[in-house]
Amino acid sequence: MRQFPTILIPPEVQRIAQSKPVAPKLGMTLPSLPSNQQPTPIQIQEALSLSFGLIVLVALVTAVAKELGIMILIVGTVAIVLRVRYQFLTYKKRYQNHQHQLQNYFAKLEAYSREEVSYQQQLAIAHAPERILEFRHQQYQKFFAKIPTVENAIALTQSRKPTDRDQSAIYDFGKTLQQYLSGTLYQGVKIYIPSINHDWVPALTYIDPVLNVHIAIEISAPSESESNAMQNDLADRFLVDSGWIMIKFSQKQILQSSAQCCKEFAKLLDRLSLDPSVLPNFESIPDLVPARN
Repeated sequence: MRQFPTILIPPEVQRIAQSKPVAPKLGMTLPSLPSNQQPTPIQIQEALSLSFGLIVLVALVTAVAKELGIMILIVGTVAIVLRVRYQFLTYKKRYQNHQHQLQNYFAKLEAYSREEVSYQQQLAIAHAPERILEFRHQQYQKFFAKIPTVENAIALTQSRKPTDRDQSAIYDFGKTLQQYLSGTLYQGVKIYIPSINHDWVPALTYIDPVLNVHIAIEISAPSESESNAMQNDLADRFLVDSGWIMIKFSQKQILQSSAQCCKEFAKLLDRLSLDPSVLPNFESIPDLVPARN
């Protein structure tokens, strides 16, 4: 048993349905925050650490050689004094450099903020729904251009309502759906499948004149034999490879849930960005319940 509705979509169509225009690139990186520790005239912590280290070293050396310890104490004390003196003399320059780094950071941060605002605006424009739809439709037109024009097809609006109950249900389903479509539903579309030497004829065929998208609507009867099912599988593979989209309903769904089937078709058009304007017409219609046949 198979579940319906069944939808078959060429891989390239699925890719296009998820594609977006190339996003602009942010030309700047977020600037790094400089050290927030403000320079001081004398680094007291450093001076204390050096003095403590000198005392320990002198104590250790003096225990072995008193004269050497005294020499190290003198040299170390002079070095610490010179270090403190150097810090005091360079304080003004270090302070100015720190302020310059801060000003430079804030200037870069402001420039980055302007660049990011511009980037977000460009991204919003590039990925606006109408731009995405236009981008996808351009790709669809190139992809579906390979599908040859269907000949000898009869528009559903020009055909008469059949007397057969099942065919009449398909006709009513098509007439209801056609009211909301920009393209046309056809009957009698015949495609030759060379792999099985068979002429394939779907119940209905939707063709969008702008995109040249071809969607086959098939109705599966519960009495379908295993050989016919296998033949249909081979036909499906050929058609999908040729660029056709296929949606299959069970005969029971068409007979009992025609409006829900119409909504399912509208959801397909919306999901693939083929025609998002159709689905809002079926907001009050419940979703089609999947069925096995």
